[in-house]
Amino acid sequence: MTTHRIALVALVGLLAAGCKNDSTLAVVVDHGTGDVALVEGRVCDPDRGTWLEGADVYMHLFDANGSHYNTLWDETDADGRFQLVDVPVDGLQPVYVQYGAQVIDQFEITIPVGQTYVVLPDPVCGGGSASMAVVTGDYDDFEVTLEALGFGDFDLVNGQTGDELVQFLSSEAALAAYDVIFFGGGHLEEDVFYDTDGSDVDRNVDKVKGALLAYVQAGGKVVATDWSYDVVEAVWPDQITFLGQDNVPDDAQRGETGTVSARVMDESMATAVGVDRLDLTYDLIEYPVVASVDASTTTWLQGDVVWREGESTSTQAGSPLLVSFSSGAGSVWFSTFRFGANTEGDAKAAVTWLLNHL
Repeated sequence: MTTHRIALVALVGLLAAGCKNDSTLAVVVDHGTGDVALVEGRVCDPDRGTWLEGADVYMHLFDANGSHYNTLWDETDADGRFQLVDVPVDGLQPVYVQYGAQVIDQFEITIPVGQTYVVLPDPVCGGGSASMAVVTGDYDDFEVTLEALGFGDFDLVNGQTGDELVQFLSSEAALAAYDVIFFGGGHLEEDVFYDTDGSDVDRNVDKVKGALLAYVQAGGKVVATDWSYDVVEAVWPDQITFLGQDNVPDDAQRGETGTVSARVMDESMATAVGVDRLDLTYDLIEYPVVASVDASTTTWLQGDVVWREGESTSTQAGSPLLVSFSSGAGSVWFSTFRFGANTEGDAKAAVTWLLNHL
């Protein structure tokens, strides 16, 4: 493993961040005296059960007068590994693990006298017990809806922080920890699912699309609603034809706010819900309109929707409102409506049926 060496400017920023978040100071040791060792270890993301890449692991060193003279630092690699070089052997050594702006772990290490290379035992990294992950956003609050409908077994992934979202969505191992991943809309999409300005120099879009496709093909399930339609269009472009230009983000979001009368297209769903027609609420300023679907895509709900372009309105007759399709061993579900706005009456029964059907 190649140890990352921090530049002076970065060290000042890291030290400031570390001192602000650390609850204790490092052990006081004599500056430049005593034996030193190389310490190697690993960092786990306990919620997702994967080794955590991109975490800062550091140790502040102070001399006998209490003055800071060095910070040992490394950034974890794709396997969560780090190395701290020239760790003083004398005394207990507090080590901090910081991810983003938050210190997520703190521990002490003891280095036996005479040892110059220490490998810390791997932490337990079996992952959380949740079977579902919710990518948080501004619009469809899946966490609220799932809990309200009795589905409380889920973890939250911050959809507003680009680094965290890309790290999760580009890791097949992280995705594989879950049976279902929900996208509710309002999460970051630029440089995650598309690149409109050429700023994705790290090719994160390709990594995310490839990992998400592999996750579903291996048996995973994706549920996307309303404004998160770009997820489906980016990864599975041939399954659903949306209004507007495929290569223009959000171009399909033209549906008019209001209530749409939806026909239940599947007999087994109609039996479970108890009706063959129900009202769906569209409460945002617009929603994506589906023009048609591939022959391999199943339409569960459909209805006539009104959409706007400038000052003109048109009607899309028989527009698919809830669809699903298989991709390898897994499946993708997409609804043009928000779950959170449809948790009453017959619509609630339809949403509950879908969740039970996953």
